[in-house]
Amino acid sequence: MGEGSRSSGGLARLILLGIVWGATFPMSRLGVAAGADPFVLVTIAFALAVAVTAPVAALKRNPLPSLRGFGESAAVGALLIAGINLPLFWGERFATGGAASIVYATAPLVSLAFGTLLGSSERVGRRELFALVLGVAGVAVLALAAGGVVTSLWGLAAFGLGAVCQGTGAVTLGRLRPHGESVWGQTAQFAGGGVAALAVALAMAPRFTISWSAPVLASVAYVGIASLAVGYAVFFDLIRRDGPVRANQVTFLNPVVAVTLGAVVFAEPFALVEVGGLVLILLALAILRLPSTGRAPATGREPAEGTPRSTPSVRGPLPTDSAPREQAASSRTH
Repeated sequence: MGEGSRSSGGLARLILLGIVWGATFPMSRLGVAAGADPFVLVTIAFALAVAVTAPVAALKRNPLPSLRGFGESAAVGALLIAGINLPLFWGERFATGGAASIVYATAPLVSLAFGTLLGSSERVGRRELFALVLGVAGVAVLALAAGGVVTSLWGLAAFGLGAVCQGTGAVTLGRLRPHGESVWGQTAQFAGGGVAALAVALAMAPRFTISWSAPVLASVAYVGIASLAVGYAVFFDLIRRDGPVRANQVTFLNPVVAVTLGAVVFAEPFALVEVGGLVLILLALAILRLPSTGRAPATGREPAEGTPRSTPSVRGPLPTDSAPREQAASSRTH
């Protein structure tokens, strides 16, 4: 498969995930605004994600990972997925979903810094750095346009914690699972995240009750099935294919979807200047996804990825044009 096909396939996955996760911000706030305890809501969403992915893993007959593999996946789930969603749901008591998505858009920078600290092999060149800066500029425009949407510093701190968990968790998963996470591994991650969410819920809401209503049901169903079960399967695949920094570029798309849905569906405030921020973000993603344009070597085209390079045989027959000369020399000596 050529570079252009891989790039377009990665972009399609990124856009799909951006839509799914961008809608998560207003959809999660829908349940919190309806009166559901955020920690109880997240715990139930994790249980729903396990109920969806476990049968899929059984039907696909994926081999069961080792006990250590289960433990690693569960630990990453507690760090990555619970660490993202628990602060998000709690912080949305104080801010709109659009404001939350803006803060979470700093995750690629966290991945870049954390990966560099750990000596990551993911190459980030000048073009990627320029696009990251451009994306951050677009996020900054959205943040300035949002103005006083965040009504408490607690909300800002919660979203910042979630962004750190997403950035560091993606790098950690990329190192532990360089060849991708199995469906059983995803199930273990959701189970680990659910245990962490349950512990927080029991500490913060000991009665563990939830008032079921149409908005709460819609919120739990969307987060558990679309955001967790489907969204993280795509996210893990992006980490395997492109690395954690590029996979976390999806957080640049989240504000585009979250701000648009918030304005259209939930009547959240929207300023015209935000269009400029959205354009900068989309431009940054386009630059990041451009195929590499390296010069082909003089000896011919590079083989496609996955195609073994041909090497000359040292013990095979001589080229055909040398055979007559060899036969003539042999006849003179006899």
